[in-house]
Amino acid sequence: MYSAVIVAAGSGRRTKLGYNKIFYQINGITILEYTINYFLKDSDFKEIIVVLSKEDISQARAMFSDPKIKYVLGGSTRQKSVFNGLSLVNEDRVFIHDGARPNIKRDHISKLKQVSRNSNAVVLFSKARDSVVEYSDGKINRYIDRDLIGLIQTPQVFNSKLIKKAHSLAINNKNYYTDDASLFVNELNEKVSMVEGDEFNIKATTKFDLILLEELL
Repeated sequence: MYSAVIVAAGSGRRTKLGYNKIFYQINGITILEYTINYFLKDSDFKEIIVVLSKEDISQARAMFSDPKIKYVLGGSTRQKSVFNGLSLVNEDRVFIHDGARPNIKRDHISKLKQVSRNSNAVVLFSKARDSVVEYSDGKINRYIDRDLIGLIQTPQVFNSKLIKKAHSLAINNKNYYTDDASLFVNELNEKVSMVEGDEFNIKATTKFDLILLEELL
């Protein structure tokens, strides 16, 4: 069985909405509702932990009444918010997912579950489609083989005990990471498995992303 930690404590400044992007409505449904419902409708998920800012938690509580959903306050960074969410996790495996990434596919979740049975960490990714370069000072240093490049997404699935340990180590070592897989690799020196997703698993970051999601959802 699984827990899900939904990280939704951001401010959404880059969307320029004036409020948290997770409450943006598409077809009368908020982005947060789209995201949570994928996990809520899956009986394998025994608890859904939603990490929110103090300003947003009451609005989210009013949207959901299912007892599987728990709420926790976020921290000053995404890493601290995930750590707060993990403190409530009780199941052996945990999915960590961006609250602003509402276009998940069920078959991708199923593949992640399958691989996680034999791996302590699994991430969803998409392949790079454009040419990839390393650059500095506005000039190309070298081209990188795009067949060796993966664009990391969420959900990411972990052995709950190990990801909690990794986050505790990161705090003690005063290390900061932008995603949980990199934290897992560097703090525990563990391997991370990969499951290929697709480019439609968009995270709402800018107004352009919202326009794309309106077409997809």
